Amino acid sequence: MTNFKLFTASFVFVSGILNQAYASDTFPALKEENSTIGIQVKIQNFTATDARQIKEAGFGFVRFGVWTNSLANPAYQTRIKEAFAAAGSADLPVLMTVRSTVALTNSTNSGSRDLASAGESFAHSVINLENTYHSQLVAIEIWNEPDLSKYWPTGDFEQTFVPFMSAVCNSLSKRDYSTPMIGFGFAKAPTANSKASVALTRIVNDHPQCLTAVSYHPYGMSHSEISRTQAYILDTFHVPGVISEWGVPSLTRIGGTTGQASRITDFIAGIKKLNVPLTSIYEWKNTDSGSNDREKNFGLMTSDGKPKPAATAAQALLK
Repeated sequence: MTNFKLFTASFVFVSGILNQAYASDTFPALKEENSTIGIQVKIQNFTATDARQIKEAGFGFVRFGVWTNSLANPAYQTRIKEAFAAAGSADLPVLMTVRSTVALTNSTNSGSRDLASAGESFAHSVINLENTYHSQLVAIEIWNEPDLSKYWPTGDFEQTFVPFMSAVCNSLSKRDYSTPMIGFGFAKAPTANSKASVALTRIVNDHPQCLTAVSYHPYGMSHSEISRTQAYILDTFHVPGVISEWGVPSLTRIGGTTGQASRITDFIAGIKKLNVPLTSIYEWKNTDSGSNDREKNFGLMTSDGKPKPAATAAQALLK
C-alpha cells in the first residue's frame, strides 16, 4: 500500500508539471500568471460591468456558448458581437463553446452522407466565427455534453457522433487560423471503455491534429479522481485534459451560500495544485430562468449582480 501511495504521489506530481507546460504552450491567450481559471457567462445578460467585475475578481477568461442553428438570425449575431465586445472591454479572452441546439440530420445511419454534410456545415460555421473573433479567443470548444441525449439531439451518440465529428475535424484542418480546438465538453469524464473514450479514440486516431485538449465536466469528482482523469487523458490521447465546466449551487442541503463558498474554495485550491491547464467555473450569475432550484443557483453572484460569499471566496484565491 505504501509503494502504491508513493507511485500515485509521484505520478500526480509529474502530471502536474506536464499540464503546466501544456498551459503555457497550448493556450497562448492566457498570458498572465494565474489566468488559467475562468468563469461562464450567458450572452443574453453579459455586460461590460460583468466583465469588469470578473476581471477584478481575478478570473482569466470567460466562457460562453454560441448555437450554430441561430447564426442566420441577425439579432443573434448582434448578441454575439456584443458579448465579445463586453469581454474585450475588460481585456478578457473568451472560451467559445459551439454546438447546435437542434438535430443535425434526421438520419441515424452512421454511414450516412447526411452526417458528413452536417459536419462540414458545422465546421464552416466554426471557421466563420473564428475568422471574426480569433484575436479574442482562448480556444474554441466543439460541442457541450454530447454524451447526454439532451445536448446531442441528433440520435444515438454511439452511432452518429463519430461520423459527424470526423467530418468536422476534416474540414477544420483547412482553416486559416490556429486557435486551439478543444472537445468535446463531456458530461462524464472519459474513462477506459467509456463511450466518450471509444469515440475519442476513433476521432483522435483518424484526425490526430484536430484537438489540442480534451474537455470534460467533473461535477461531483474529488481532486484525486480529477488527477487520475488528467493522467488518463494525457496517456491515452496525448493531449491535456481541461475542465470546461464545474460548479456548485447554493442549495440549503449543502449549507446555502456559505456551503457553496466553502466548496468553491476547496475546488479552486485543489485545481491550482493540480495545474490543470484551463478550468471554467459555472457560473458568474444566477439564472432565474433555470428549470429548478439547482439550475437557478450556480452563480457566484445573484441574478441582479449582488455578490454571494462564493464570489469573495474565489477572489481570495485568484487575486
